[in-house]
Amino acid sequence: MVPLYPLHVVTQGGSVALHVVLAVAGLGSAAIFLLALAAFRQRRSLPYLLIALAFAALAGRELIGGLTMANYLTANAHHLFEHGLDIVMMLLLIGAVYYARTVEKRKYDD
Repeated sequence: MVPLYPLHVVTQGGSVALHVVLAVAGLGSAAIFLLALAAFRQRRSLPYLLIALAFAALAGRELIGGLTMANYLTANAHHLFEHGLDIVMMLLLIGAVYYARTVEKRKYDD
């Protein structure tokens, strides 16, 4: 029997489509994370670092999905880590926007 959660259905092993989607999402999020790191390396500013870390959290979600499909994580652990990374991502992006806005405001106030 497949356990049902409010927003997710977790199956043991998963279908081929799920494996393909998870692999494409993992590669895509890793590529975007590397691009964000390159942008941070060039700009060397806190907002770029925070955004790069948010993309790292996105890539981490794909890693959590892969570990769950390989039966290294239980469904409960999967949801705890997945939604924990959602919170981390949200806080990093809010921090990047807040910092960028306060620096921009100070720049125009001078």
